Formats: sequence, structure tokens, C-alpha cells
Amino acid sequence: MSIKLTKTVNFGSGKGSLSTVGYRLLNSVGTLSGSRTTSGVGEVLAGSGIYSGSVYLTEAFSGSILWDTGEATPAYASEDYNGLDETIDFTRHITAGRWQIDKDLFEMIFYREDNETEIARYSLKDRSGDPSFEEVFDRVKK
Repeated sequence: MSIKLTKTVNFGSGKGSLSTVGYRLLNSVGTLSGSRTTSGVGEVLAGSGIYSGSVYLTEAFSGSILWDTGEATPAYASEDYNGLDETIDFTRHITAGRWQIDKDLFEMIFYREDNETEIARYSLKDRSGDPSFEEVFDRVKK
């Protein structure tokens, strides 16, 4: 079974309005997994150089999404993808495990389901962007 993810890449406005942007998949040992794809890839906002596409992956895929501009001398960007199992595992732990606010550091700490192993830490900020644990308006992953 395959999954479809919407992924984006930002090549910058200097690479805006290209019709040749595409991607290919490389597995975890760096071997190409399928061929280069431009189908379904488009610019998010005209002239922005930010492109988006529907990337189809098998549930077991682990590796990288390698984007390129498709020009004679292409620019490249890559994003690691560690598989659906890792995403599901992280989501399970962050929702089932302990959450704790450190009032001295203005941080929220998330733990695995064992309630002891830290998996993520976020800075907490109020509406003005100042550190806060009482009127949290924004959280930023550390």
C-alpha cells in the first residue's frame, strides 16, 4: 500500500516560475527508488520559488526526497523521510506520554509513553512573543 504526502521545497525567488522542478526518491542506502517525477509538481505562489507536489511512498519507505530544479545546472534540496512507522510512533508517544511545563525555562516537555524518556521540547511564548507559561499563545520546537 502507498501513502500520499504533500511536500514542499523552497528554492528561493531566484528559481521562481520554473516548469521543470521535480523529485526522485533515494532509499536509506542512497539507491534511486523509481524515476524522477515532475507530475503534480507546481509552484505554490507564482514567482516565489516554492514548489509543492504529491509524493507517493510505500509504507515501508525510508530515505530521502531529492528535489531538483530541472535546469541544465540544477539546484538541489533534500528532505529525509524515516517512514510512516516513525511518524505513527512519535504521534502515539506525544499524545499518550506525559506533558510537563517547566515554569523556570518557559518550556513544555513531551515524554514517551513510559513518562520518563523525553522526546520533544518547546519554548512557550505569549501573544507578544515573550516567554510565558501562563498565557501561552505560541510554541516553538527547540
